[in-house]
Amino acid sequence: MSGRVAPGMEISFIIKFSPEAKSDYSYDLMVLSEREKFIVPVRAVGCRSMIDFPDQLDFGSVPVKHVTEKPVIIRNVGEKTTKWKINTPSNFELSKNEGILEIGQSEQLVFKFIPQESRQYRDEL
Repeated sequence: MSGRVAPGMEISFIIKFSPEAKSDYSYDLMVLSEREKFIVPVRAVGCRSMIDFPDQLDFGSVPVKHVTEKPVIIRNVGEKTTKWKINTPSNFELSKNEGILEIGQSEQLVFKFIPQESRQYRDEL
């Protein structure tokens, strides 16, 4: 095979990637022609951390100006140690705002809700 392509023709290549370890890889493949040179980025994503956390926290009906607690378990179900941080809106408190979870490790957090008026609350963490 000469490696040359006629003007106006297309050519495609299949890149076979065989990683040696579960880590991120980043390569820039340089392609040259008679008139131009361009780079094709080749990226592979290795292990990722993933935290198992409830989609919703429902406190139900609670008394106004009274602290209501809800325990929640978070768990690292990924393949990498992860650092986490949760920002809470006003009227909410958290027993611990940040931490580190090893692979497979779990931790209990206690959310505290302190409503100041009688209404429905909805917010994001």
